[in-house]
Amino acid sequence: MRTTLLLAIVIGLALGLLYAWLLDPLEFRTADPYHVESRYRGVWIVMSAEAYLVSGDWDRTQARLDGLNDPNLAQTVSALFERASADGPNDQARALAYLADRLGARTAGMVVYLTTPVVTPTARPTRPVATPTPPLIAPTPTDAFPTLTPTATPTPEFSLASRDNVCETGVPQIRVNVQDLEGNGLPGVDIWVTWNSGADRFVTGLKPEFGSGFADFEMQPGVNYRVGAGTQSALALVSNLRADPCTTEAGEAGRLSWNIVLQPVGS
Repeated sequence: MRTTLLLAIVIGLALGLLYAWLLDPLEFRTADPYHVESRYRGVWIVMSAEAYLVSGDWDRTQARLDGLNDPNLAQTVSALFERASADGPNDQARALAYLADRLGARTAGMVVYLTTPVVTPTARPTRPVATPTPPLIAPTPTDAFPTLTPTATPTPEFSLASRDNVCETGVPQIRVNVQDLEGNGLPGVDIWVTWNSGADRFVTGLKPEFGSGFADFEMQPGVNYRVGAGTQSALALVSNLRADPCTTEAGEAGRLSWNIVLQPVGS
């Protein structure tokens, strides 16, 4: 009985090995990005965008993205940008904005990132390594890794002279006055108003009845606005501008409007 059982076990093992090795051998395959879960595909896109921002190598970036097999890649990148920029300006949103723009999916909210200069890659210098005695075998780097070159923070042309709010019953507005130090209005100054999902540009002096340095913008409730001016318009000089509910001096329900005065830096 025992002999029969052992014989059956041996025959079973032999048949199992025969099936696994010859009839249906295990095949090892490389997993492509599209095989992973959607959240990890998003991580792959972000990493590809950040690498593209640093290296500028579009061919390599495109090869990485092709592995996703995403027929709506531009829309996917735009959606990732909206989520990344929801908490305000950040490096991840900037990288996604440049990638989306390269894919032809630029939106208003990306403009503030695309008009701001970015750092360029440089090769990491090779540091000399002292050879101890007896000599040790050390791995030799084969590739130069791109690094971010620190750059000076752009200096804005204008600074905030004053800001105050007023409760009104009409359409809430951001009213900007750009003045010199003597209080004279400066026409023709670019003003950018940005928010998490968009941006708008206007120029001072188009409503001379309010002053040559005046410009205004209609606000929407529940949106957090930022204001920049001049050639460095992407740098927010004023932030956290909201049309919050309020009560006027007459006891009526209204919303906050903002009055902003900007003056040239170093004047």
